[in-house]
Amino acid sequence: MNTPESNNTGSLPLAAVRPYFSVVVLEGEDFAALTDFLLTSGRGEIVARHDGPDLLAFVRRREDPPTWAGPAAGFVDITHQLTIVLRRGGFLVVCTDRPTQERLQTWLDRQRSLRRYPSEVLESALIQGEVKNLWLRGIHRRSSVKADGKVLSGTSVEQTLSPHEDGSYVAGSARAALPLRPDLLLLKGNAGTTPRNALVWLSTRADVETFTAMAAELLDLLEDARAQGAERPDFLTMLASPADLAEVRDAFEVIVEDPDTLPAGALSDELRDLALSARDTPPSVTGFPDSASFVLDGTVEVTPELVGDKVRLDGDSPILDTDLLTVYYQSGHSYSRGRFWQARAPEYPFRNWRFEDFRGWDIRREKPRADSPQQIHDNIGADNSLFDWVVRHYGHGWLICDDGPGEVADFLHIDTARTLSLIHVKSAKSHSRDRDVSAAAYEVVVSQAVKNLIYVSRGHLRPQLSRPPVRRPASWIDGRRVRGRRDFLRQLDARVATDDMRVVILQPHVSKRTYDLLRGPGGRGSPELMRLYLLESMLNSARQSATGLNADLEVIASTE
Repeated sequence: MNTPESNNTGSLPLAAVRPYFSVVVLEGEDFAALTDFLLTSGRGEIVARHDGPDLLAFVRRREDPPTWAGPAAGFVDITHQLTIVLRRGGFLVVCTDRPTQERLQTWLDRQRSLRRYPSEVLESALIQGEVKNLWLRGIHRRSSVKADGKVLSGTSVEQTLSPHEDGSYVAGSARAALPLRPDLLLLKGNAGTTPRNALVWLSTRADVETFTAMAAELLDLLEDARAQGAERPDFLTMLASPADLAEVRDAFEVIVEDPDTLPAGALSDELRDLALSARDTPPSVTGFPDSASFVLDGTVEVTPELVGDKVRLDGDSPILDTDLLTVYYQSGHSYSRGRFWQARAPEYPFRNWRFEDFRGWDIRREKPRADSPQQIHDNIGADNSLFDWVVRHYGHGWLICDDGPGEVADFLHIDTARTLSLIHVKSAKSHSRDRDVSAAAYEVVVSQAVKNLIYVSRGHLRPQLSRPPVRRPASWIDGRRVRGRRDFLRQLDARVATDDMRVVILQPHVSKRTYDLLRGPGGRGSPELMRLYLLESMLNSARQSATGLNADLEVIASTE
């Protein structure tokens, strides 16, 4: 066995060792291959070691300059890193430092003699109780109005999940209450797990004898869960679910996460620089309509391969060996952290559709024809654009146009009941009566409406509207054009906290004819129905954001 030992390697006094219980659980019997990798893969000198038939423990001494010190500073940080490997039947348990854990995970991806303990069993055994912490990772397309990830903390955070908000997230890690069982004498309290890495941890330090007994209890708990069928916790069904490689096809986008999301030391300096460059300038992607394979930047052929319990991206690029890539597919799947996922598309209908007749109006044109922002305001009411439709159909009460740089909304309206409406307008993509459902047609205007919810507070709204985007902003009272916003602002000042507020999205791309067809018996099995689910999931999520601020969301679409 080739190890970086020196003649000074001493015997490790196990009685003096008290590690935290943080372990990677593996299946397999290749104890020699695992210990050889751990002994030879790290930098530094092994200064103490204990060998036994079913236990290896060693300490590696490392000397590194402090992170704040330059090459000539002359300071050295000395660390001693402990690794313990236990064997119990056909299982191996590894306790080691974080950088070595990361190297171990990469090594496991590339060999077949050892496997991580099945993630679904870890989920079933360890996160059935009250969840105290939950780390969520998004598999949706990156958006300025939706977080890439979430960290939840509380007494029972699984109850805070929403299928509308969280259906495009996966649970990366969780910390939950352990089951109360008479045979669990040492595993008590709360345990954390990262199932995809077969990692389990407790905030407990233990001597080696107690550590070994805790590992035995953990393996018994996991094997019991596997024998009983290993059902996923109910709350995880609200999140994205694992997908079969055979179902995935047609990659269209890749993003690269910030390498700083990985632990310090997980990447070499060269690989970190490469990841930063790819994060800022994502590679182009060419997918295939019948395969999960794809081509990066027109040259690097990438083939996803199932190795053990994880998917490996096989291709000639070092960035593929990191955990930083997310790949999006037209089939609705995403690749992230060694798995394929299918985002949940809740089937709940959006309840606030309002279908209007747009005959005689150009639904593909948002604004009047004009050469400047001021001309847009001047020309509203003399054309057949959607802006003109707003003026015609909000011909009662007080209406202003706020179109322009820094706008609150395209229009704002106050009726005689003092209901305030923020109206956002977007043109349809087609005039055809048979136009398809398109979530993309709504994505930009919905994102804008959600971002501008900050203005529903009167403390923000009044000052913003006092600074019009043009010199002569368009304003109307009961359908009659007036000068300035003075009367509108008076009505705004007269509103009280209990008055209703509404966010209105005018986007006539979806037709009632198509909507009723898809929601009826004839829509079953149609790919258009899935697109409608995705669209209504987005609208329900946006409505939830609005109702959280005592507003509501309404979407105006077309009857035809």
